[in-house]
Amino acid sequence: MWIRKNFTQPAPDTGDVAHRFLSRRTIIGIVAAATLLPATPALAVQLHGAPEGLYVHMLAHVFYFAALLFLLLILKKKPPGHSAAWRNFRLALVFFLLWNTDTFIVHWLASRLPETAFVGHSLWAHRLAGPLTPTRWIYYLGRFDHLLCVPAMFFLVLSLRRLCRETESRPPTTPGDGP
Repeated sequence: MWIRKNFTQPAPDTGDVAHRFLSRRTIIGIVAAATLLPATPALAVQLHGAPEGLYVHMLAHVFYFAALLFLLLILKKKPPGHSAAWRNFRLALVFFLLWNTDTFIVHWLASRLPETAFVGHSLWAHRLAGPLTPTRWIYYLGRFDHLLCVPAMFFLVLSLRRLCRETESRPPTTPGDGP
């Protein structure tokens, strides 16, 4: 291992940044720590206090819907490109829009269903009770929102990956170049 004798000498060029910071020893240490340290609850599900928490949460869904719609309209009016990356990005936005709409409807239905519609007190034992009316069926099917969110994230990652490849394949530009 190279140690500088005085701090005025520059460190030698060790090449790629990822190799310097993600050495084999670092990766093994991270994996060992993640395996050996006890896991704590993620607390990923958050209950909102009534009624303010629900109002704020639903309003966030409305703003998210508006932002997605605005971005889709901008991409339609002035598309930055017609490559597969931009098509995947638009697909991701459409799936996020559908997921957000579905989640908004499910939240609204959950607030409208009576307390007797659910069985179980903990979040893990929380079940929909019968009889299954059309409203309860819509609520039940809407709870499968991951079928919209996962493809949205997939298309987003795919588009970002393709955008990175397109950017890397372009020749470098200097500031001031362009139209």
